[in-house]
Amino acid sequence: MSGEEIFVNFNEIFYNVIDTIKNSQDEVLFMYESVHNECQKMRIELENLRVRAKFLIDEVEYLEKEEKKSRQRLASISKNFHNQTEDKIKQAYEEAKRIQVKLTLKREEEKNIIRSRNDLEIRLKKMNGILEKGESYMSKMKSVVDFLMGDLENVSQKMTSLEGKAQIGMKIIKSQEEERRRIVRDIHDGPAQSMASLVIKSEIINRLLDKDIELSREELENTKKILRTTLRDLRRIMYDLSPTSLDDLGLIPTIERAISDIEYEQDINIDLIVLNDTKIIHPLVRITTFRVIQESLNNVCKHSSASNVKIKLDINMEKVIGVVEDDGIGFNIECDNIIEGSLGVGFMRERASLLGGQLKIDSKIGEGTRVKFAFPNKEVSDEG
Repeated sequence: MSGEEIFVNFNEIFYNVIDTIKNSQDEVLFMYESVHNECQKMRIELENLRVRAKFLIDEVEYLEKEEKKSRQRLASISKNFHNQTEDKIKQAYEEAKRIQVKLTLKREEEKNIIRSRNDLEIRLKKMNGILEKGESYMSKMKSVVDFLMGDLENVSQKMTSLEGKAQIGMKIIKSQEEERRRIVRDIHDGPAQSMASLVIKSEIINRLLDKDIELSREELENTKKILRTTLRDLRRIMYDLSPTSLDDLGLIPTIERAISDIEYEQDINIDLIVLNDTKIIHPLVRITTFRVIQESLNNVCKHSSASNVKIKLDINMEKVIGVVEDDGIGFNIECDNIIEGSLGVGFMRERASLLGGQLKIDSKIGEGTRVKFAFPNKEVSDEG
């Protein structure tokens, strides 16, 4: 069999594999959309149950007060029984009985509503777990398809060198997927949740308009707050995706802006000390330096409970050296699942490794955390 025939057969097998993965991807997407729509309906139903439960709780409290008053009236009538008319006694007993029956029914209705609400909250939590798994599966499948489709036209020339480049390629994909997952988490936990909440609140406001104007106004004010928060989150995510100020203003002003945003939103004091500010030769080194500092500050905000952070940066002709140190609670450095998982250190290490640099974490419980990194300040090859 000639080399050309081998390549044709390889292409045929290759595309069959890709078609199979894409079909599976479509099926997973369809199931994901179905679960997502079901979750949306459940959220609306849950919010309606919460509103109904609140109304019932208020109504039960009111009836309990009325029932107490009716008992007091009966006690007063019983005390002065001979001075009361038969109609008045009968009316008081009937009113007390009516309130007691209504209170009993409302209590039962309240208990059922609360039980339904709790059951729905549990179901929704499980469905959200399924959604998260679905997002993970879709992300992984897309990564596989992108990798397989990438530069397929030149695969015959590259097959001999593929083995040597495989490790670097997988590192790149891993870094890309980690960044994609983070963006998905940011959108899912921020704007997506806010938009879902806005849909639910619009349903509530629509129901309340004819019943309770004051409560409608309160819900509208809450909706405005959610809109402002959503807009702020979207701007932050857009900036995180592509901090244009890196090209316009440079690395140091961009870091200062990130520090200013964190200090505005968090009760954290951040000091930036720049020992040297030599020009960084390659844009990839510049963006990586910023991303590592950004990720380190994100970890401080999310996990450290720190009050003070110190950033030292030394950019010379040979290296970019940096330290991000906080006075937070620290963590057990020997716990690998913490290091590579929730703190996103694996993501930072992959970036450093691709540049031929190093990144190290030092931390002890109760003694804060220190992130140290160093990258060569040189041209970086765009291949691979």
